[in-house]
Amino acid sequence: MAPKMPIRFTLTQAFVLGLMMMAVGLTLSPFLMSLSQFWLVIVWVVDCFYTKTIHNKLSRFWHNKPAVLLVAFYLMHIVGLLYTSDFQYALKDLRVKLPILVLPFILSSMPMLERKHFNQVMFVYVLSVFVATLFSGLAYWRHDYEDIREISHFISHIRFCLNIVFCIAIIFWYIATTKVPEPAIAESSRNIEGSAKVRFPVPAFNTRFALNRYLQYFMVFWFVWQIYIFESLSGYAVLAAVVAVSLLYAFLRWQKGRGWRIGIGVGILVVLTVGIILSVRWVKPLVEIKPVDFSTLEKKTALGNDYWHDTIHNPVEDGQYVGLYYCRKELQETWSQRSELPFEGETLNGENLEATLARYLTSKDLRKDAEGVLSLTDEDIRNIEQGVANYNNWKHPGLRARLSSTLFEYNLYRRYNNPNGGSLSQRIEYTRAALYLIRQHPWFGVGTGDVPQAFSRTYDEIHSPLREEFRFRAHNQYLTIAVAFGLMGLAFFLVLLLWPYFSSRKRRAYLCTIFLCIILLSMFPEDTLETQAGASLFAFFESLLLVMERDE
Repeated sequence: MAPKMPIRFTLTQAFVLGLMMMAVGLTLSPFLMSLSQFWLVIVWVVDCFYTKTIHNKLSRFWHNKPAVLLVAFYLMHIVGLLYTSDFQYALKDLRVKLPILVLPFILSSMPMLERKHFNQVMFVYVLSVFVATLFSGLAYWRHDYEDIREISHFISHIRFCLNIVFCIAIIFWYIATTKVPEPAIAESSRNIEGSAKVRFPVPAFNTRFALNRYLQYFMVFWFVWQIYIFESLSGYAVLAAVVAVSLLYAFLRWQKGRGWRIGIGVGILVVLTVGIILSVRWVKPLVEIKPVDFSTLEKKTALGNDYWHDTIHNPVEDGQYVGLYYCRKELQETWSQRSELPFEGETLNGENLEATLARYLTSKDLRKDAEGVLSLTDEDIRNIEQGVANYNNWKHPGLRARLSSTLFEYNLYRRYNNPNGGSLSQRIEYTRAALYLIRQHPWFGVGTGDVPQAFSRTYDEIHSPLREEFRFRAHNQYLTIAVAFGLMGLAFFLVLLLWPYFSSRKRRAYLCTIFLCIILLSMFPEDTLETQAGASLFAFFESLLLVMERDE
């Protein structure tokens, strides 16, 4: 017997509330991420009790192939316990990835969301991300951080950037698919058959509609600015990919006639051209080393001390040799007059102070002598004490700053085999270790819990110069899966990601396409599924966009 309507309505509202709680928790509260899953489980159990349709729910799940694949992926981790030795870490890994088990099962067996409820969940998600960016924006404006990544208060800045990019896509999707209300359609279009379905990129005359649309445009620009200030290369790459895929999607799918296709095609070319020009403009000054004529270099400081000119043992900062016009004696004596931190000690974030000071002076085009140190402002001294090594990167954060620091790190690694502290260079070492482990355990990997132990041993075996505090896992989800479960596990993981999308035309909708693009790219520089925020983001939207899009 069907449940009474009030009960059915209450359960539906409770289910939608659980999804909204999850949407909020993804960027604002790790605790709410967990609580929302318990809430959804309780709603599922109560729904089974009142509807007495547990058999139907299990049948819905079993016939939903994307849900079955996601649950099977989680079960693969349980099978990996059979040949693991570190059960403590394995249980922690299973707990982190629990959303990949719970969310697909619950969402695939519950009734399909109505369109209005789906819109409500997406609205709450975008609003929550916007609120989280207000905190990061405030920290940025107050300069209340030592590392720009610290302005992400609730989750990792990389996962936060993934959420921001997806919100940009969601807003554009609603802009493109929201119909202009009838009163707002221009009078000249009323004679066109089907004019009520005309969509405009900008609002017409309806004030409320115009306000909503302009708020959407503002949020898009706000989110893009957030990606810019986070200086995350993966964030920039994912955003660029989303823009390119969106334009290509519109070119292939938008049935608006030849003129629209030509316009979109031109847009794609313009984006590519501008991207190439900006990349060359930013990268070229960073990689070109200014030529040095040693015969013209001064040999004495203004105080009469000897300069040391070196282009071999010192790195290059923004195209300039840090080792030119270097007088260590004057640096040491003058620094003690400007700061209480010892010259031969460390900055507040643990970096070598002398090296940081030399790099900072070079970035300001000052000599490494008494005159250079005395030319620094009090703000410069505070920056150096906090570990800021490049004035230009601090003054003008963004893509150029990130490229500058990455190229500096890579040059250190290439010239001196020193990957420590460098994001890119450390990832090269992580990849070396991962490939070594895959060769040692090619088919079924090392097991669910033995990944950290295996990496720890491997760094010694391959004689990696990484210090102990920088020895982590692969920072690449594909390699991490291959290390844990071998090439067989990696193959299954790729099937899990790609097969649902290509198996159904429904699942090739815009939001599904963009989310798949974001997830696929995010897993190259990061272990996306190895944290609660990453696993929850993946499981939630995989379930909401793919699992609940059932083929009836």
